[in-house]
Amino acid sequence: MNSKSQYGQYCPLAMSSEFLCSRWTMLVLRELLFGSTGFNDISRGVPRMSRTLLSNRLKELIEHGIIIRQQNQDGGQIHYKLTEAGLALGPVVFSMAEWGQEWLEIEPSVKNVDVGFLMWDIHRNAVMMPELPSPFIVEFFLNDVPENKSTHWLVFEDEKVDLCHIDHGFDVDVHIDVSVKELTKVWMGWADMAAAIKSGSVKLSGAKKYTDLTVTWLGHSSVAHIQKRAEGQRVT
Repeated sequence: MNSKSQYGQYCPLAMSSEFLCSRWTMLVLRELLFGSTGFNDISRGVPRMSRTLLSNRLKELIEHGIIIRQQNQDGGQIHYKLTEAGLALGPVVFSMAEWGQEWLEIEPSVKNVDVGFLMWDIHRNAVMMPELPSPFIVEFFLNDVPENKSTHWLVFEDEKVDLCHIDHGFDVDVHIDVSVKELTKVWMGWADMAAAIKSGSVKLSGAKKYTDLTVTWLGHSSVAHIQKRAEGQRVT
């Protein structure tokens, strides 16, 4: 691993901060730790990051020995894989996320939610269940965003979940009508799904045997289990 500190300090924190604190780097690491290996999948997890900058950050991580670049034997698709040093960053990345979940205010984070990332995060945490048919189709209508970003589909089939943004004539099993803000709060564990359904802020339609299981197959963010600090204690 090649690390030279521009801070002029021998401190390991200063040395690691040189590349870990570069803009977007921690989020790229998050995507890799969540299992994304292809460039396009990593990009879908950081949709507001330019592809040029993503390419540069991946090169930097390779140079630092955090990831390696692999290509299929047939010269096809390129994959990025965390090295032992990269995998060791897991506790660092997830500890930062857990700190943010516990201590940071909610409202700033829900004012400008990237719909693409929200749906990508939901898709990779959705839970396959034996009670669901294959395929099982969930249609999300996000009622507070432009029409070209409002409708998304989760397709549960063959032990995996895919995310679609184009209507392929799906036979929808469950339809969810919700605002991005409310969906984010439910997803992050900041609001209770049952209460949101009761209040009408989340509207579900479909067979009761499937809608009753929504909390289970929809899942939650990986940090939703961490309780938010009381309002007066949070960091603004």
